[in-house]
Order: sequence, then structure tokens, then C-alpha cells
Amino acid sequence: MNTTSKAAKVLSLMLSVAAFSACGKSKNSNDDDTDTQKKTTVAVPRNTGSATTTPARPAGGSQSGTNPPVSACSSNYEILGTANPFLAGAPSGTELDYGRAPLDAAPLNAPVSVQADDVKCFDAGRRLYFQVAGRIAYDAQPDIFTDADGQPNNTPSHTLGSVHGLSNITAPINSLVGVFLDNTPFASRAAAPEALDFSSVASRNFKTLTPKLGQIFFIGDGKDASGLLQAFVVPAGTTRLYLAIMDQYEWSNNQGQLSGTIQWVKP
Repeated sequence: MNTTSKAAKVLSLMLSVAAFSACGKSKNSNDDDTDTQKKTTVAVPRNTGSATTTPARPAGGSQSGTNPPVSACSSNYEILGTANPFLAGAPSGTELDYGRAPLDAAPLNAPVSVQADDVKCFDAGRRLYFQVAGRIAYDAQPDIFTDADGQPNNTPSHTLGSVHGLSNITAPINSLVGVFLDNTPFASRAAAPEALDFSSVASRNFKTLTPKLGQIFFIGDGKDASGLLQAFVVPAGTTRLYLAIMDQYEWSNNQGQLSGTIQWVKP
């Protein structure tokens, strides 16, 4: 066998060994680095609760409509990405443990308590509307910012389920959510109501939503698919409204902020 043939065989053998070694490697070169996949691939059970809704106009539909003559019923509030809805009304020092440090705790990760300019704004049956702006990211990554509607194809539930008398929820991550509460003390709250599921486009395209006390609900940008304001009916007994951001765990490392204002049709 001449020198050229020997060299060719050696080269062929080397290439075969390299290909075998490459096939044996993991797709993730660092199996311990799971933070890059945080909150995007964790499978969580879907909730089956449904909200009382009035259907909205279909996307791209020909129905005509106008917004009601709304005016502001609150100041403009800033809702940080770190605002955890499951700490609504929680006393200082209350913690939620997601198995990571630091723990989410009140008041640092508490949602925003919205005060109405007129107490009639929280009258039972009153229809509230929201003006929302800003951008949010559910993690410390620069490419995952969205508006208040969140990521439509990433709709997790809270990993701890219903806590503190507040329902679980399934909704787009990064989206604006809210919850109505009465004056019941934190330690005396009743069992949480059923969870609401906003995982489908249709479930978020409502004209009117009627949540219960303690039932966390999707707000998003506050508009239906036709760009008209959605109405949120105040449940009986309401004295407080909290606004927060949808995530599934560990709000403490979220980014960005939204701004939101309650609007109403004056009586």
C-alpha cells in the first residue's frame, strides 16, 4: 500500500471517530444551566374554570361599535414586572416559596393596590374599563418583552395553585391581570373560587367579564380583537382592586413595567 493510500485511510478513521463522539454529546452543552429555559417549557395542568362573559366581536369582523363615554376613575398606576397577584392584600413579610432565592415576598413583590377617585367606581355591577401601556418581560432576558397582552402561545398557570384565598389562573405570561377583594382580613379569607382559563384566543376576546371576589382575571391591554374597550363588572362587596403581572413562578427577576388607569362611565 502506498503512502497516499495509508494517509487516506488514517484520515477516514479519524473522521469516523469524531462523528461518533459528536453524536454522543447532549443538545445542552451545560445540563446544569437551566435558567435559559426558565418558565418557557415547564408543563402545568390546565384549569377548566370559566368566566361569566359576553362574547366580543370577532377579529376582523364587520360589526360596528363604539367605546362608551368613559372617564378616569383613578390615577395612572405603574405595575412592575415583579408584581405577584398571589400576594394581593398580604401583610408585610408574607412569602411565596418557589424553590429559588430570593423568595417572592410582600411588600417587595406585592401587586399594585388601585384606589378609586370616587367610591361609586367600586359599586356592585359597575363596569370598569382599563387604559394600559408599557412592556413586560417574565425573566432577565432581553428578547422576551411583550405588551400587556403577553405571549399568546405561552399560557401557564401558577405552579403553587390557589393560595391565600386567591384563585389560580391560566393566562398569557407577561399579561396584565387583576383581582377584586373585599375587606375580609387576610387570615380570615374563604376558600379560593374556581380558576379561570384564558389560554385560548376566544377566551380572551370577550366584551364583558364578570369575575368573583378573589378570582384572578385576565385584563391584557383591556381591548377586544376589534380594538374596543372590554368591560369588567365589579362584584358585590368590592372595596379593593389589585393589578399585577402573569407569571408561573418567581416574579422577583422580572423586568419592565406597565401603566394602568381605571376608567368608568359616570353614574
